[in-house]
Amino acid sequence: MQLIAKCCVLLGLLAVTSACVVVPREGYYDRPHHRYYHERSWHECGPHDEFYCR
Repeated sequence: MQLIAKCCVLLGLLAVTSACVVVPREGYYDRPHHRYYHERSWHECGPHDEFYCR
């Protein structure tokens, strides 16, 4: 019984930690923070970023 409980706790922790890693897609616009994801990094939206900042 203890082995089953330990395995359940371990699987639960694994599920929680794996769900926290989210990689945004190229060109994703983060409206609340007014930035976009491009070339593996976040960029702040400027006055001439009409393509990514909508």
